[in-house]
Amino acid sequence: MDVQTKKRLQLIAIMFVFLAPMIVAFALRLGDWQPNRLRNNGILVKPPQELAADTPRATRDAAFGWKDAQYRWTLVLIAGPDCAAACEQRLADAEKIWSLMTQKATRLRLAAVGVEATPVRLEKYPRIEFVASSAAPLQALKPAAADTVAAAVVDPAGLLMLRFEPGYDPAGVRQDLSRLIR
Repeated sequence: MDVQTKKRLQLIAIMFVFLAPMIVAFALRLGDWQPNRLRNNGILVKPPQELAADTPRATRDAAFGWKDAQYRWTLVLIAGPDCAAACEQRLADAEKIWSLMTQKATRLRLAAVGVEATPVRLEKYPRIEFVASSAAPLQALKPAAADTVAAAVVDPAGLLMLRFEPGYDPAGVRQDLSRLIR
C-alpha cells in the first residue's frame, strides 16, 4: 500500500469517527426514540388549555385562582363520581407527593376538584384545597367511572400543561413535577 492510499484511509477513518455519532443520532431521531429518563409520565396537553379565566370556589382559601401570584404549580386531582377508597388513596398520595418534593414543596399547591370537603377530609388532608370549578378543560378530564381519579398539572400562569389518566403512577407524577419545578 503506498503512502497516498494510507493517508486517504486515515482521513476516511477520522471522518467516520466524527460522523458516526451524528448518523446514529439522526437515525434515532427519525425513529422518534427518546431515552426513558427524558419522557414525561403524564400526557402533554397540546396546546395548553387556559384556566385563568375560570373562577374556582375553594373551601379554605377565598382568593384561590388557577393563576398564582406566588408562582406555584398546581397538582389538580379530578375525581369521578363516588369518591370512596381509591379516591381517598389518591388524596393521600397527593399529600405524600407534596412531602417528597422537600425544598421544592413550597412551589407546589394541591387541589381536588369534584371531591366533597367533609370536616374529616379537611383535617386529614391539610395541604389539599378542595375546589369547585366549572372549567371546561378540567371537566373534560373528569373520569366517568365511579371511585376513580385523574390528575393534571397547572402552571403558575393558569395553563393546563399535563394530564394523567385514572390509574396513574404517583411516582411518575412526582418525577414529572420535580422536572418542572426548579
